[in-house]
Amino acid sequence: MKPIHMLCLTLLSSAVAHAQEMSVAPSVSEGRKTVLGVAITPNEWSVVTLEGERVVSPRVSLGLGLRTGLSRREGDSGLLVNGEEPETINSTFLLGVVPRARFFLVGDAPEGLWVSPQVEVTRMWSRYEQEWAGNVTGSRTRTWHLGMTGLLGYTVILGRGLAVQAGVGAGVWRESSHSTLRGISYPDGEVVQETEEEDSRWGLDERMMLSLGWAF
Repeated sequence: MKPIHMLCLTLLSSAVAHAQEMSVAPSVSEGRKTVLGVAITPNEWSVVTLEGERVVSPRVSLGLGLRTGLSRREGDSGLLVNGEEPETINSTFLLGVVPRARFFLVGDAPEGLWVSPQVEVTRMWSRYEQEWAGNVTGSRTRTWHLGMTGLLGYTVILGRGLAVQAGVGAGVWRESSHSTLRGISYPDGEVVQETEEEDSRWGLDERMMLSLGWAF
């Protein structure tokens, strides 16, 4: 198991133990109804989620997240083409929304042990280019990502309102993409080859979430 996964599970197990203590102690509400924060997913370090949460009842809160991410890699591919090592550029930008609900099993919202179903809708733009001997080949891909995730997590509020959250779970998703593949010959810039492809796929994977924010 990866160290970051061990960290998430340790935090969650500690939170569950704390939740059991809360279940036998009287609950003291400080009237906090809103949480704003920034969340990351350990296996997607280039993606951050700006999220807001609003308490609608003592055991339920509703939230909305805005996901965004940008990654870019340049360098040699490590492969030889006609005796030369091509240079490559690989970049991705994404933007999405994540509406969710949280149902608190222990404690009063927004603090305590919760389960959370959420929906993910993300649009991604990817670009890949490879250049050697005056020729460029590459692709541009536009992808829709639709997913549903279930998390078990815990929120603790420290001091005057520092909100620390962690969750683990699983998600199912579907991606559909449209790619344009192109080859260009320099110096005249002539397009020597262009094709288009459609693709779709399903997946199921584990999910982990860490978040830091402010409750008020």
